[in-house]
Amino acid sequence: MTTEQFEILEKEIGPVVEIEETAKVWQMPKIFGRDYEKINNYLVSNEAKCSGMPYARYVDMDWEKEVNTGPLGNIIAVLFKRWHFFIGIPGSKMLDSSGEYHAQKMKSQKYARALDKGPYKDVGPTYKALYEWASAQDITLQNEAIECYLNDPAGVKPEDIETEIFIPLN
Repeated sequence: MTTEQFEILEKEIGPVVEIEETAKVWQMPKIFGRDYEKINNYLVSNEAKCSGMPYARYVDMDWEKEVNTGPLGNIIAVLFKRWHFFIGIPGSKMLDSSGEYHAQKMKSQKYARALDKGPYKDVGPTYKALYEWASAQDITLQNEAIECYLNDPAGVKPEDIETEIFIPLN
């Protein structure tokens, strides 16, 4: 990965519906599939449509710790760390929150952006490189990240999976 693959941009995601989750990495694929289906059904039942790519918004990130964890720490994290995140889908209109569905408008925000290509489990080096790039430019990152999933892993080879990463700036 080269620094040319990183950029600062301003983006408005718009109205979204999210479900809050806390889970271990190995639990995520099942949770993601279940929650994306539930959110899509919620959108349809409220006469709204999906208007963008599904995403996960990871919160409570400690970038210093995340990028400096070694191989043993990564293995321990896969087995024991519980990630706090929101699974979401942008919608065609603003909806009301109801039960487990959190509706909000994600307003215009400046982000550090990267594109990762390859299996989800191999996204760590992209985060590390993006963090180092931002640090070298004295850019302060907020403690969350949004991963937009640009294609369906069931329909492409693992090496062709594309994940767009957005980290809000302070």
